[in-house]
Formats: sequence, C-alpha cells, structure tokens
Amino acid sequence: MRLNSFLFLILFPSIVFCQGYTSISGKIIDKNTQKGIPHAYLSIPTKGFSSETNSLGEFKFSFPRIDLDSTVIVSVIGYKSFARKASAFDSTNVVELEAAEQLASVQGGDPKTIIKEAIANVKKTFPTYANYQLGYYLETVEMAKLGFVKVKEGIIRIERTHTQKNIDIEPEKMKLLKSRKYEWTGQTAKLNGWGFGNGAAIVTRSLETSVPDYLDKGNINDYDFKIDSLMTYFGDSLVYSISFKPVSKRVKAGRNGKIYLTQNSQSIVRIEYEMTTEGIKNVIKGNITDNTKIEGKSVKGYNQYLPMGGLWRLQDTKLVFEAKFEDKLEKTFSTEATMTVQFMANESLRMGNRSAIQLGEELLTTENFARGGKFEESFWGTSNYLIPTPPMLKIAVRN
Repeated sequence: MRLNSFLFLILFPSIVFCQGYTSISGKIIDKNTQKGIPHAYLSIPTKGFSSETNSLGEFKFSFPRIDLDSTVIVSVIGYKSFARKASAFDSTNVVELEAAEQLASVQGGDPKTIIKEAIANVKKTFPTYANYQLGYYLETVEMAKLGFVKVKEGIIRIERTHTQKNIDIEPEKMKLLKSRKYEWTGQTAKLNGWGFGNGAAIVTRSLETSVPDYLDKGNINDYDFKIDSLMTYFGDSLVYSISFKPVSKRVKAGRNGKIYLTQNSQSIVRIEYEMTTEGIKNVIKGNITDNTKIEGKSVKGYNQYLPMGGLWRLQDTKLVFEAKFEDKLEKTFSTEATMTVQFMANESLRMGNRSAIQLGEELLTTENFARGGKFEESFWGTSNYLIPTPPMLKIAVRN
C-alpha cells in the first residue's frame, strides 16, 4: 500500500432497503494505482456495525435502517479516514481522501515493556463485560493452475463471557447460523487431511479472552522488539509500530511481524506476521496420508481491531498457508496449494444475561457445512459478507 497517494471511494448502487435494513455497496480504490484496496474497513462505531472490502476492494455494508442518520467511517492504516452520514451515500459518490501524514516516531522506552503494558491494558481498552459478535467466516483452498477447489462460508455468532471470581465460565463459544460449501471433489481428494477441523475457533479469538501464544508470558522473551521509525494514522488515531523477530532459529513456530499501537492509549490496533522458514516447519510438516509429502512454503496472517462504542473489538483475522504436495512413491502428482481462513465481524454488541447458544449447539467443526448451490446474494439476507471474486465464482459451476 503506497502512502503518497489518494483513496477513491466509489459507491454503487444507491441505498437498498430490506426488512428494516439498509445496504450500501461499492468499491474502494487507490487513485494513484487505480487498484482496489483490500481489507478497508467500514463501520458505524457508535452502533457496533461493520464490514470490509474483498481482495478487489469491493464491499457491501448492511445495517439497520434506523441508523441512517449515523456516520459511516472508512478506515485504512496509512490513509486519512473518510466519514459521512449513511443517508448521504448514493450512486454518484466519489470521495477523495489524501493519504495520512507520516511522522517520525517519538515513542520512547523499552519496546518489550511497551508490548507487555499494552497487553495488560487490554482490560481497559477491550470489553470486559459479556459481549457477542456476529460475523462472516470464509475458508478456501486454491490449487496452482486449477483455481479454487474448496470454498466454505458461514455466519457465526461468537459469545465472549469473562471468567468471574470463583466461577468457571467458558470464555468463548460459537454457533453456526448459516453455512454453505463448494468442493471440487476430484481435486480436493488429493489434499485430504490438510486443513483445520475447525478453523473458525482460531480466527475468532479476540485479545480480551486470548492473547496470542507468542506474546504470552511464557513466550514473549523468545522475541526481540524494535520501535519503527515512522508513525501514521488509523482513523483519527496516531499509530506507531513495533517490529518483532525471534531471538534465534530455535524458537518454535517463530515469526517476524509488527504490532500497531495507538500513541496515546497504547491500544493494540493490528498484529501482522509471517513465519520464519524454521517456524513453517513446525506448523506444516510431515505427511497428509501415507503416500503424500507436504512441504510448507509460507504461513502469514494478521489480526485487525476497530474502535466500537469507545472500546476496541476484533474486526478481521486472516491466516494464509501455502504448501507443496507430492506423491511420495511414484511422483505422479505434484502441486502447490493455498489455504485461507478468515473472519470478518458484522455486529459487535453487549450481550444480555442469557446466552443465545444452547447446550449442544456449539460449532465444533466446519467439516459439516451445508452443500451450496448458486452464488446468490439473497442467501445472506441482511448479513454482511465478502463479495466473491470471479475466480471464486467458478467453483459453483463445478460443484
């Protein structure tokens, strides 16, 4: 993403009404490159509603019609935010935003200590009361030269209670509200055994209930930290970044990455990383079946948070795994494949006294998603989702 450019937001069509909900659609592109900006976040912070763009910069944002007088915020790290009343969006909108200013970082102190304090500060900057999120889950497998051979989608409710004194409460649980999957059976059979039984359990974890293992008390000393030289903006917050890397090659599942923090409140805004060559071997290794050899190529991911109602909430998590597969015996089959798992929050709200997830309703695996038909927008109703790209749409024909 270039920081010396402009951002264009093109919204089409005009506002659409459906069962008490309103939706706006459009595309976010960079003026300088004319390319879509992926993972640009749209939100109504005062109400807890949010969405984001797909890999092409396209989006659809649905929210209650009663909130038409609320302000929609578009946020991308490194750009000035865009704000406008939801009711002001129409098919002619072209909004030009200047890139955010880059400033020399003046943050002092020991970077590891700063990270530890930011993690401790989560109790103040993230919700400590029971809350829930509704969100969109996406899991895909893409094979070299063939394209997408598996797509799983779902709407999930995540409830985050918090352990009370002397009371054992499950900190997070999930319920699948709606799902569909597409699979090119003849091709996915070659990759049997690769993937997660429940990827949703990984990408829906939030800081208030689960600190990343490589930043917890037992592992943080395995990393060196350095304050980066430049700061920029995310929304109205001035943010700086701290880079981290393993102290040695022996660190298990080691990764290089960045943690973005607000300058004033030390709130964690974003964590992004890519595993080292040695770290990949710890995560992707061994055989899928007796006859298939797997070689990890790359593992990378991020966690993005948004301010909602004065507190930061999980907005977006994405993990991307790339590997090479080869028949061990006859070498007749060799391919590279990419698996992606992602969660995008739609609603982030306080939870009432009772859980909406009853005993036996918890999502324990994504293997049983319902078989999908056509890629139809009406399937999602008023739920926000990531608009499928043309390569993804092809799998519905093969399904």
